[in-house]
Amino acid sequence: MILLLFLALIIGFCMFYIPGNGLFFSETITRYTAVALVAGMDTLIGGFRAWLTDSFDTAIFTSGFVVNILLAVGLVGLGEYMGLETGFGDSRISVMMIAAVVVFSARILNNLTTLRRLIIQRWRAKQAKTDESLTTDVSPQPLEHAQ
Repeated sequence: MILLLFLALIIGFCMFYIPGNGLFFSETITRYTAVALVAGMDTLIGGFRAWLTDSFDTAIFTSGFVVNILLAVGLVGLGEYMGLETGFGDSRISVMMIAAVVVFSARILNNLTTLRRLIIQRWRAKQAKTDESLTTDVSPQPLEHAQ
């Protein structure tokens, strides 16, 4: 399931963002897409974390994926509707977009920190198990005395 979502993310990225081959959208659509991608990445990394801790639930993952993306896009839309923008001239961006990117990026970094620890713990446990099996298989055998 997770691999299918990663594949869809890669295909979507290739369709829309490869220069010369991709489709071109207005700046407004690009803002919403960027925030949706950050929210989606947060959910994907959180799902991978849940899978490593054996607590992955497809319904929670799928609903979280949709809700996170809708929440991020909704925050940006609300910020633009309310006129909460920063910057000068044509380079003005929604303050809510900055807030959504900061929050979801912090969550991504937190999940990556936990993933790193989980992967290192699993690797150490695997190494300890391998070392233990090697020491038990090569234990010295008692010598038989010939009389």
